[in-house]
Amino acid sequence: MIPYFYVSTFHLGPLALQTWGLVVSIGAAVGIFFAHKRAKRFGLDPNPILDWSFWALISAFVGARFFHVFFYDWSYYGSNPSDIIKFWQGGMSSFGGFSGALIASFIYGWTLIRKKQVSWEKILRYADIIMYWFPLGWGIGRIGCFLTHMHPGRLSSLPIAVAYPGGSRLDMGLTESFFALLIFGLFVILSRRKYWHGFYLVMFLIIYGAGRFMLDFNRATDLVMSDARYLGLTPAQIGSLTFVIGGLYLWSLFRKPAVVGLAKT
Repeated sequence: MIPYFYVSTFHLGPLALQTWGLVVSIGAAVGIFFAHKRAKRFGLDPNPILDWSFWALISAFVGARFFHVFFYDWSYYGSNPSDIIKFWQGGMSSFGGFSGALIASFIYGWTLIRKKQVSWEKILRYADIIMYWFPLGWGIGRIGCFLTHMHPGRLSSLPIAVAYPGGSRLDMGLTESFFALLIFGLFVILSRRKYWHGFYLVMFLIIYGAGRFMLDFNRATDLVMSDARYLGLTPAQIGSLTFVIGGLYLWSLFRKPAVVGLAKT
């Protein structure tokens, strides 16, 4: 059993840093740093990694907030619309962040293609480089959710359960951190071979989507802060299904003879 502790802030002298924001920032920085190095390793201009990261992070932040507002707690925000912009009070959705980042990534990639700065093949190479390191950054970032216990799970006596006040529970931030790091470990093993471009993007969508769908059945249903449900599923589970379906479609698309056999990224 893991002891319950709550770390809301870190103090650096007189400066107080919010734990969740700090840890998520560290995770993002780690992923971007290694993606930048990997791009150079494979002979690509690393600057698009930085440009993409800037727009993806901004869009992820906006998407995370609005997804939470409209799909998790609209009963409150519908009556208090002025609170929608008060992100500092908490309330972010990981799948909203994914959605925002994906939209920004598509627009950014399409813009580069339209300007003929890069080819479609190169866009997929960049996508693979980013998605190879993304699970590591995501796993680190989710530790911030664990330290602040933003996502309590069901009551449990498993060894990885946290001794919450009122009964031990799974902590979904911790379990997802473990899951993301496992995906990264799998990617490290898979990187010993060559694959078609888009492979790591597709693998992440399918593996993460399927895993997150199953993990979300362990989210708490007996607390005031329990996630909203639609047809018995959390918004993240619905998003997970779209990930799996989208990943399978991209698998069939990228595996066509025109793109099979391209050098690994």
